[in-house]
Amino acid sequence: MGRNTALGKKNMTDGEAACAIVKIVLRGSMVSKLENSLSGDTEGGVCPICRSTDVPKFRAVDDYQFLKCRKCAFVFLHPMPQVSVLESMYNTGGRITADNYPKAKSRFHRGLRTAIQLYRFAWRGPVLDIGCGGGFQVEAFRLLGMRPCGLDIGANSIAYARNNFGKSTFYRETFREFSKRNLKFKLVYSSEVIEHIVDLDEYMKLLYDSVNKKGYVYITTPNIDSDLVPEDIGDWDVFNPPRHVQFFNPDNLKQLFADYGFTVRRRLYGPKAGLRYLFRKR
Repeated sequence: MGRNTALGKKNMTDGEAACAIVKIVLRGSMVSKLENSLSGDTEGGVCPICRSTDVPKFRAVDDYQFLKCRKCAFVFLHPMPQVSVLESMYNTGGRITADNYPKAKSRFHRGLRTAIQLYRFAWRGPVLDIGCGGGFQVEAFRLLGMRPCGLDIGANSIAYARNNFGKSTFYRETFREFSKRNLKFKLVYSSEVIEHIVDLDEYMKLLYDSVNKKGYVYITTPNIDSDLVPEDIGDWDVFNPPRHVQFFNPDNLKQLFADYGFTVRRRLYGPKAGLRYLFRKR
């Protein structure tokens, strides 16, 4: 029996077939595996942020179930997929190659605008981009006089970054592997990453350990409380598990960072339904 026949579809490209296979594997893992971490340890229904057990069902999407904490309004997937399974999703299929990255020009221009907003907080200093993708933000920081490096789990993304922005360093490592380097930064930048993270505790500890005392962390993530979110949340283009496993509002995001030793330095605004915060390490 052929690959496309087994998947129940005809004339699928190799990339489409790979993504379909990963989705099947992910669904299987949702039933059989839980991630033993702050974000993944939700057996019995425990909010990863405020630890409340009042977390009723919020919305199901296909085979995935979201819960919503009545105390802090955090929305999270339950159960969480294994980190290793999610890593396979980011390294299978897709249009990113060592020589091609979708919307490269617009990503770089957006990176320059962001670098201009943030350069005063890290000028001439070391900067880390967690979830750097193709390295566009890293290159923008470099052009504005900073000393940046990038971290990502995507093999093709890192290959593209190394091929196109060779004056900076890019790491393809897990958070645990990278943390062993004991590097310190004036600014840690992590855009549209936290909503993908299964182990929030590991991620937050990496942020705290990587930034200098009184240094900064810049975070962006979808804002589930935005007026721009559709009335039927299932119509929101980012409400797509298992790629996105949790959703924040301004209050619970600030609570999470306060619990790990950060204060809000500034909130930035943009045209989309997103949160953009600059936090400072206490």
